[in-house]
Amino acid sequence: MNYRKYMIAMAALTLAWGCSSNDDDEPNNNGGDPTYANSTFTASNNVPVWQVDQSADQQCPQWTSPDPSQYENKMIVMVRLQEDLVPYSTNDDRMAVLVNNECRALSTRDGNNEKVYFVLNVHGNSDDKTQDFHLCYYSGGLKQLFELIAPENTYLDEKILGIDSDFSPTFTVGATKYAVKTQITVSPGLIDERPVDSTRDLVGVFVNGECRGVGDPHTPFVAFSNSNSEQAELRYFCWMEQGIFTANKKITLTGEPQTIIFEF
Repeated sequence: MNYRKYMIAMAALTLAWGCSSNDDDEPNNNGGDPTYANSTFTASNNVPVWQVDQSADQQCPQWTSPDPSQYENKMIVMVRLQEDLVPYSTNDDRMAVLVNNECRALSTRDGNNEKVYFVLNVHGNSDDKTQDFHLCYYSGGLKQLFELIAPENTYLDEKILGIDSDFSPTFTVGATKYAVKTQITVSPGLIDERPVDSTRDLVGVFVNGECRGVGDPHTPFVAFSNSNSEQAELRYFCWMEQGIFTANKKITLTGEPQTIIFEF
């Protein structure tokens, strides 16, 4: 299960930046890294380690386990914690299912340092079929609350989910630390037939030097911001060129999906 299930599909906004000239592809006279018409290049022999800081200072919500006698149905759900969050898992972790802010399931963690699971007995009534179910995870290590809205009718079907095959939602998409999530898709332009290898290239979104999103070329990923007007810098690590291209134009993280052609 990935973040596409939790985001509304909307028309893509394409930002096409102008083409570079041959003269612009030459190195600067000062002997530094070359500057291109649409980006600045910095040599790097190593793949950059870009990561969004998901740590916060949030207190764990005071969830209370539901009284089973008050509900008609029960569904067993086993959630495997997203791999990226496993290193921060502690005994203070909590997983809950909420309907209209009412706790319908509550669980502590199980597993080991490689795989962490939460088993949830989700309780509900027949008239809950049209309600949104919020799957909430509190990370003890990050002190951060993550919340995802499940698709309608996902729960209360009197069946078991996540036992035979892993049910591992992308909780980072539901981070409550950031108010706005913007879906970004970056594709490299092939100006002057510049070599790219999208299987090993990397894209990063930065706000004032802080990483707010990381992804692969051609593949949608999420960039986080505190408002829908925050300006962000786009960086592209090119494996074949062994360096990082930083776009001269900034993008605005509006919350609306964006498709960007990165012209070198």
